[in-house]
Amino acid sequence: MQKIKTTYSKVFGDTRDDSDYPNPWRDKKKEAKEDFSWKAKKKDFAPVKRVEEDPPWLKTISSLATEKGREKEGLFLAEGAKVVIEIAENHRDLVQGIYVDESFDNEELREKIKTARLRIHTLNLAQMKRASAVVNVPGIFAVCRLAHEKPNYDTARILTLVDAVQDPGNLGALFRTSTGFGIDGMILGRGTVDPFNPKVVRGSTGCFLRMPFEMGIDLQERLTLLRQKGFCIVATSPHAKKNIADLTQYQSKKIALLVGNEGSGTDKRMSDLADEWVKIPMENSLESLNVAVAHGVLCYQISQMRK
Repeated sequence: MQKIKTTYSKVFGDTRDDSDYPNPWRDKKKEAKEDFSWKAKKKDFAPVKRVEEDPPWLKTISSLATEKGREKEGLFLAEGAKVVIEIAENHRDLVQGIYVDESFDNEELREKIKTARLRIHTLNLAQMKRASAVVNVPGIFAVCRLAHEKPNYDTARILTLVDAVQDPGNLGALFRTSTGFGIDGMILGRGTVDPFNPKVVRGSTGCFLRMPFEMGIDLQERLTLLRQKGFCIVATSPHAKKNIADLTQYQSKKIALLVGNEGSGTDKRMSDLADEWVKIPMENSLESLNVAVAHGVLCYQISQMRK
């Protein structure tokens, strides 16, 4: 069989092969030109799509998920029904607005918000998702002013000192436990997560505002002040010989509990400055507890000592 030599121009033009058959690319080239021309015309006459931007107020709310945004606006986000009710009933003056999605149908909650004389704003689902700091949006949130009360060291009897706790859920639990057991205040050392972080607010179910606190504190300097005020600084250690119930009556009059970072525990320089070291008795040679759990156990033990 004779071998056929075929050559095409660069544009698949008018050349024919050696057997004198028409170039099969010629018609396709023409169709391609027509298609391209039609697409170009369609593109010329197609309407320009406009990207809808979020309104300024929604951008402001969205920025509250970040510490920088909260500092700039002087506001924080409180998400979830329990959190909103806690703040609306106990800190109404801090609430700038309450927002719900279109499907929100909790009439009991609406009535409580109405009783607090607060206005409800309705958002569509897309706006709610952009405003929320969580994946599964709760359907209701409040925007509130940054404000909190500081501890009174002269009247306080029990304080919680927080050394670089970075997990928002843990800090929220520390606030909740402190509130539940009547702690008089919390001192948040440098490196501790922002207490107005939305996850901290949710973890505390909003009750963190009931607890007087300070944040960004140099704990070494604050320990000196607390000792001058008559506080016994108590740290935990698995190697301690005492339980907290073994403190003397004088020591237990004013206690400052020092709790530390989730991974590394309390900084050794801080722990070395404590007046007493106590352990939490446990079985099965377990080395340690979660910081929020350990704090809860100690708070319970102190409450029992005072009965």
